[in-house]
Amino acid sequence: MSAKLPLSGIRIIDFGWIFAVPHATAWLGSMGADVVRIETSRAPDMIRRSTSPTGEVFFNRSGVFNAVDFSRRSIVLDLTRPQAREIARRLVKLGDVVSENFTVGNLRKYGLGYEDLKKIKPDIIMLSCTPLGQDGPYARTVGWGPTTQAFAGLCHLTGYPGGGPSGIAAAWPDFAVSVGIVFFMLAALHHRNRTGEGQHLDVSMAEMVTTMIPEAMMDYFMTGRDERPKGNRDDAMAPHGVFPVSGDDQWVAIAIATDDEWRALCDVLGVPSLAADPGFARLSDRLRNVEMLDSEVAARTRNFGREELVARLRERGLAAGPVYNIEGLLHDDVFANSRMLVKLNHRAVGERTIPVLPSRFSAIEPAYRGAPTMGEQTDEVLTELLGLSADEIAKLRADNVLV
Repeated sequence: MSAKLPLSGIRIIDFGWIFAVPHATAWLGSMGADVVRIETSRAPDMIRRSTSPTGEVFFNRSGVFNAVDFSRRSIVLDLTRPQAREIARRLVKLGDVVSENFTVGNLRKYGLGYEDLKKIKPDIIMLSCTPLGQDGPYARTVGWGPTTQAFAGLCHLTGYPGGGPSGIAAAWPDFAVSVGIVFFMLAALHHRNRTGEGQHLDVSMAEMVTTMIPEAMMDYFMTGRDERPKGNRDDAMAPHGVFPVSGDDQWVAIAIATDDEWRALCDVLGVPSLAADPGFARLSDRLRNVEMLDSEVAARTRNFGREELVARLRERGLAAGPVYNIEGLLHDDVFANSRMLVKLNHRAVGERTIPVLPSRFSAIEPAYRGAPTMGEQTDEVLTELLGLSADEIAKLRADNVLV
């Protein structure tokens, strides 16, 4: 690992699984942190059990796992065994951060809760991520993405007028929460470096989601209004949404903020007279007549190909873009050549392209490494960090501690 990377020298003992915590630690590992993932084949990460590209279920061939859990080392420890728990404690003593997102109390029953760990290492930082936090009447509630979104108030706002609550894809909000986790860990590390104090970070995924809907929250605080679903429409822009273009299931997204932009849009669509229509001339008119407005715009956008219309609108300085599916996105020349897509070697499946950090650094070259097979670095970590001999490791394996 290059000493030039900003997190070189930081070690994270990672018990995290599924998406939120592993995605965060993958980013930190790419910046130089030594992320030691502790897992076991007796209770494997459910993402490891996702299907491989061939449709078979193998711990080491899950495309989803390999795309999320890069830049780390993996060791296997069966924490139901006292020897495994002791090894975990010894690793924590050599770590800076411990991360986990199990049900509240899960690690505590193994003697690996925060109160236990700070006795081993007083300045340890522990991050616990759960749907509804570490304490309170809902703390032990089991949650998944859809239930977390619903509790946080998001589903009440999404969807179309007149319809029921609607969530976003099931894996959301895990990846949005993971970005917050990165920030929280870095802030805690900075605090520790200044004060010498460790701490326990209690991350509620639902609270994170609620912070992402500030307009609805402030509207209610200030006016008492309970905002309702409005589809793709906006209270301050019109037209604002997605509109059909020629071809099968082809769309463009358009957002018009001012009357000048509206006139420019009408000019591109070949109907400059529509801009002066009394029902649409001013923003207030367009917002009042938004259903008729959307119909008029859609009737004109259908006459254009997607790329042609997007190019013409952008030439006029208007906010517009193609609505891509995944195949379309990957065939976009700019995205396909971005540094966000890298080819990494994986021990079980060979070279694969995965998405990594969505940023370019002028002075940092992230250290991306393919996701580990389960327990791939067990011997390496136990030898390098704990000084165990090959015979000792073999004995632990024979005793089913390392499984």
